Formats: sequence, C-alpha cells, structure tokens
Amino acid sequence: MLTKCMNFLKIGSASIDLVLHETEFLPGANVKGCFYLKGGWVKQKIKRLECDLIVKNNETNQETMVEAATTILMSKVIDPNSMCEFPFSYKLPIELHHSDVLSYRFHTRLIFTNEVKQNDHDEIKIVR
Repeated sequence: MLTKCMNFLKIGSASIDLVLHETEFLPGANVKGCFYLKGGWVKQKIKRLECDLIVKNNETNQETMVEAATTILMSKVIDPNSMCEFPFSYKLPIELHHSDVLSYRFHTRLIFTNEVKQNDHDEIKIVR
C-alpha cells in the first residue's frame, strides 16, 4: 500500500532525462542524444517511453504536437538506484520555422505499468 501511494505521488519514483548533444538546429537536421533512466527507491515496471516534438506559440501560449519523435515499448523492471541509457536519434521536419514567437521542445514521458508518468522537457532552438 505504501509503495502504491509513493508511486502515485511520484515520491522516490524512477526518473527520465533526455540529454541532447546540441540544442541549436537547422530544419531537417539530425538530433542525437541519450535517454538516461534512473531507478528510484523501489523496483518499478516500465511500460513505455514516449518523446514528442512540441511547438509553442509564445504570444498565444498554445502548444501543439508537431509529431512523435520516438516511442519505445518495453516491459522492463528498473531496480532501485540503477541506471539505463537508450540512444536517441531524430530527424527534424524540414518545415520547422525560425521565429521569435515560436519555441520548440522535446516532451519525454516515462510511463509505468500503473499509468504513473514521469516527464522531462528539453528546449531546442531552430536557426536559419
């Protein structure tokens, strides 16, 4: 029961971190990095890892998903305090616009079997 409460409150839960090799890109460029998965206080079963490219209009505060960057289905148990890494590679769409009004980020979600989620956000800059 205590474990369920801790998982629900995300106390001591496993965490995900996308670390990119670069943060500035031309449209159509290849983005490379790694997902770092760190175990929490208790053993947890992971269902999947999702990462989407999001665009935000900073004037209207509206966010839109550009496309799914990757989805990794898994049935992996991560032990307490253990560490895993998964390579990340994604080709940006050529249609991305460089603008002071628009900002882009990768939104990563680590989803456990009980549907509890951990999130990570990594902003990127589109240059000309």
